[in-house]
Amino acid sequence: MDTLHHHICPRNCYDTCSIISTTRHGRLVSIEGNPAHPYTRGKLCPKVMDEIHKVYSPQRIRYPLRQRKRFSGQWERITWDEALETISRKILDLKDKYGTTLPLAHNKYSGNFGILHNALEAFLTGLGPTTRAVGSPCWSAGVEAQVFDFGAFFCSDPLDMEKAKLIWIWGANPAWNAAHQMPIIFRAMDQGAKVICLDTHFSATAARVHQFVRVNPGTDGLLALGLAKIIVDHQLTDPELPDYSLGYNEFIDYLKAEIDLQKCSAVTGVSLETMKELALEYGAVKPACIWAGFGLQRYTNGGQNLRAIDALGALTGNIGRPGGGVQYGHFETWRFAGPLAHSQCGHAQDRELDINQFPQLALAADPPVKMLWIASRNPFQQDGNHAGWQKLSEALELIVVSDLFHTRSSAAADLFLPVTTHYEHWDLHASYWHYYIGINEPAVESVGEARSDLQIAWDLSKRLNQSSPGSSAFPTEGSEKEWVLGAIGPEMLAILGIDSAEELLKGPRRVNYPGTAWQGRQFQTPSGKYEFYAEKAQEWGLPPLPVYRPPRQAPPETPLRLLTPHHLSGLNSQVYLYSEESDSLLKARLHPKTAEGYGLNRGDKAILWNRGGSFPVIIEPDLGIGEGVIVIYQENPPNLKSPHLNLLNLGELTDMGKYATGAYGLALNETFVGIRKTTS
Repeated sequence: MDTLHHHICPRNCYDTCSIISTTRHGRLVSIEGNPAHPYTRGKLCPKVMDEIHKVYSPQRIRYPLRQRKRFSGQWERITWDEALETISRKILDLKDKYGTTLPLAHNKYSGNFGILHNALEAFLTGLGPTTRAVGSPCWSAGVEAQVFDFGAFFCSDPLDMEKAKLIWIWGANPAWNAAHQMPIIFRAMDQGAKVICLDTHFSATAARVHQFVRVNPGTDGLLALGLAKIIVDHQLTDPELPDYSLGYNEFIDYLKAEIDLQKCSAVTGVSLETMKELALEYGAVKPACIWAGFGLQRYTNGGQNLRAIDALGALTGNIGRPGGGVQYGHFETWRFAGPLAHSQCGHAQDRELDINQFPQLALAADPPVKMLWIASRNPFQQDGNHAGWQKLSEALELIVVSDLFHTRSSAAADLFLPVTTHYEHWDLHASYWHYYIGINEPAVESVGEARSDLQIAWDLSKRLNQSSPGSSAFPTEGSEKEWVLGAIGPEMLAILGIDSAEELLKGPRRVNYPGTAWQGRQFQTPSGKYEFYAEKAQEWGLPPLPVYRPPRQAPPETPLRLLTPHHLSGLNSQVYLYSEESDSLLKARLHPKTAEGYGLNRGDKAILWNRGGSFPVIIEPDLGIGEGVIVIYQENPPNLKSPHLNLLNLGELTDMGKYATGAYGLALNETFVGIRKTTS
């Protein structure tokens, strides 16, 4: 008999899709979208199309493994008892040697956004102060920009976008990376809305809207300021804005004194005529919505870019207006309770290390970091400063990786702990885009000996307390389902408008927030107003106003800027299954004139290089990309033994992020390379 089960996609993605699986005789046989979900509406993206194969893939690790020598690939199967004993003994030995648990480090991020995947962090909290990675490689500068401007990180319900009469998709590619937003955009278009895509390169989204405007990389803030100046010059600002904003006059004075439209056009690559058309239309049409993507803030001036775009929304009275606003993301629905709540998964005396500078900071730490647990991350592939990670691995006494498949990070590990997929455990999910909360239920038994993060935390806590009574305060009572329901506390019940957590078992529920962010124009800034002039930014050594700061300029020896946006079928190093036999190369897309300047033609093999390393590619001339820029989508990568793209990422940091997220972001788009043709 077929049985249906409800799931939530756990990945770091806007859509947080609602999934229905079918099992037969205890085995997954199909997955499909949940048609009852008001946002995802029964559709799934290509990233989940082969998930059944992944659950049962022969490449999936089913048992605990120990590597005889790091990077050797010589793995041997061990029991869970052996794995837990190795970890618990190392924890106790380090605590005894150093008189603290600070030598124990945990590096986790967004491989799985389910609440139960905070279990290892909560377990570490129960040991005492430990070393944690903080911040985000993804969106930190943009988060902080919106906190300075609005006082909190919040955006409208994405369904609200359907009310817009004008939509600018700026630095985002939802056709590939937020597929469920596209029907909403199309419905707005059917109702007469004009949609414009502003980006560094012609994307799948650009092909589906009314107009494409190519912007030179890292100059988004200058373009926004130029548009703001035109709006001010044509008296298209909201007449009520001075009453609900701080620093309005100072910002207007800055625009008049510092922003030259001819220079703006020359630097951004957007013609003066196009700038005027954009500004006059945006200033006149109401409501107008800007969707600011993560890419535009992955520069050394990324926070300023988004502050300038926020200012456009404020100037025109689109903030707090249904169908308007500047959409970036939010965490306002992540109001979980219990020991796994984000607010509880930390010790007051933890040592926090910037996630984007983790290896160098860990190497300098005192007491030293001697044990590292990597979970829901693949830093040996995804982070900058690859050499730093190699050096850190040499200084560590024990490296543990918990994952589904071997990765470049597990290659550095001593122990591999196999974990469950979201088809094998309970979990609870919120979205950083839409307003729905959902419970994930297991459909099948764990494959092999895989265990959930919560089960691993329980087992390790018990083992430690057997060896050293009282050494772990992490609770071990209850079931996964009970822990999930326990994470839905009074605050979550209130915003969901339900009386009991069990009601969420019936399907995802929307929180009862208004659909429009900042409606009523009540902000959470110190002044209670929209802040053009943010004293909090000044306290952190930043300009109080949104001002233009140029991006990095290319060094003469590596003159090409490398951009690495997400592909339709993948997400960073997740989703893909590797083939040890694969030697396929990724395509380097560049303007035909740029290719011609290096003697390169379509299909040629070439090497990208900088001081971080080198990476082989296939040349693909593309008129949709500006000169001096290379675009490589994060497509299906070569096998794990080949060079990887992030060798070229030198770990440049963004201008903002530390105040709002604990660390500066990663300026991925400030990567510069040289290129040379090769015949091999």
